[in-house]
Amino acid sequence: MTATTNIKEKIDLECDYLIVGAGATTLAFLDTLVTELPDAKIILIDKKAAPGGHWIDSYDYVQLHQPSLVYGIASKQLEGNWLKCMLTQFMLPWNHRANKTEILTYFADFVKENKEQIDFYSNSVYDFETSDEDVHFFSSMDGSVSYQVKVNVKLIDGSSNENIVPHNSPLQFPVDDEVRVMTPNQVYDAHKENSKEMRKNKYVVLGAGKTGMDAVVYLQRTMKIDPVDIAWVISQDVWMSSLNGGGSPKSHSILLLKYDNDTQKAALEGEEMNSMVRLDKNVMPNVFKFPLVSNEELKLYRNVKTIIRRGRATAIRRRSSNANDNSKDDGVVVEFGSDDHSPWEAFAPIDKCVFVHATSPGPFVSSYTKYQPDHQEKDTSNGIFDSEKKMTLNLLFEPPISISVSCLAKIEASRNKGTLDLECMKRLMLARDKEKGKPSIDGDNYTENEMLDALLQPYDLVAARPILNLAVILSICDKDPLVSMKWMKQNRLAFLGSVPGFKCMVCKTVQKLITKGDDGQKKVGLTEQDVRMLEPLKEQIQPLEGM
Repeated sequence: MTATTNIKEKIDLECDYLIVGAGATTLAFLDTLVTELPDAKIILIDKKAAPGGHWIDSYDYVQLHQPSLVYGIASKQLEGNWLKCMLTQFMLPWNHRANKTEILTYFADFVKENKEQIDFYSNSVYDFETSDEDVHFFSSMDGSVSYQVKVNVKLIDGSSNENIVPHNSPLQFPVDDEVRVMTPNQVYDAHKENSKEMRKNKYVVLGAGKTGMDAVVYLQRTMKIDPVDIAWVISQDVWMSSLNGGGSPKSHSILLLKYDNDTQKAALEGEEMNSMVRLDKNVMPNVFKFPLVSNEELKLYRNVKTIIRRGRATAIRRRSSNANDNSKDDGVVVEFGSDDHSPWEAFAPIDKCVFVHATSPGPFVSSYTKYQPDHQEKDTSNGIFDSEKKMTLNLLFEPPISISVSCLAKIEASRNKGTLDLECMKRLMLARDKEKGKPSIDGDNYTENEMLDALLQPYDLVAARPILNLAVILSICDKDPLVSMKWMKQNRLAFLGSVPGFKCMVCKTVQKLITKGDDGQKKVGLTEQDVRMLEPLKEQIQPLEGM
């Protein structure tokens, strides 16, 4: 997107790092970067008026699904002082789940507190078409000011996996004019303005991701809508991690490793352990998008008995009363794309039936894969280390995103300071690229960025990737892996830094990958190049045994 009005003013700028996007992803990266490189000059731009990304446009009743403990930035607790949390909110710190106001204040305070190092340009848009590695351009949203930026070190793109919310994304299928469609934001505002009138409606929730789940809870808990007056259109059921059962994306990955990436076996054992749950035990989910839910929330989901499982909705129409003259009555019909699924006639007349739009895709959609035991597709086309002058932020581990990008910032800072273990990186690359019968490769032929690009790959939902990425980070961030481990333990965004007694057991899991054999290694997502790196990785991280 570029501004369309005439430019009134042109300004030249210079910085070390130009960072596009001021959402949760880029701010977690930026926090670690300014901590590690206190002299770096940074320009941060975002099309919104304040830091916070999708949280700005989210519905006002939104809160984190995961504990605040591992979300946000590394330098400051989102849950606040632990003693204060217990005494004033009567809550254990690991049960705190920040709301929208808390999160936006937290992010805004971080940018404000670092204003000497960070120049924040709000209401601004980066020009991807015109910019190149040497000269970058962005402009104000109204087109009144254009900026040309000399970037001395690197462009950091945090916009490629933007979290799309319903407020900014209309339904992607036709809806008749008379049909009442409301986003969660609009439902909240309307309830606040006239709760009595809103309670007269019946509600159809479209979508079963985090937004849809939150809507189902809000309708019952806050608006006091009887669950018999709620219908839920679910295109595909999802596995969920149980907060009360100790479930997490990491525990799911451990089970995936155990069952050679057989996603159904892993999920079913997780269910037996109470770490994973599903909406209906008679329906087998085929996707996992990392939602974390409490027992109370699950109970509210299950209160809704009108569940429509007919695939994706493709249209919402006012019902025809006479096929011959196209006349309409006061009924509403939801159409579905498949010929196998008949339309669903809504349970309320058109003026009393509210469709809650919760179908936006959310972040990192390209990373989410179907739950299929033989799934082998890998999409790493959206890399991280694009060039010497550009980095694209992406997941390295299971969500939440914060620890992944904090680690990327640590890697970038180590590269900037010259403390990366380049010799270790060369050994890993030589092992990775060595093939039987092929002549030896000269490790000096690799550039620093080529090695980083090869050694650290975006998380692709296979069991092996987060293990490999963690082992590589601990191996190369410093010449002594104990120094890297110390940094990880002190990072509140990592389970190591936030959960007392938690161990990463990276040596043990790398050894498991080694002993799986060819077939098992392929099933957990290892390429032949990955396999050739395992032994030198094991040797490099040996000092971390038992940690």
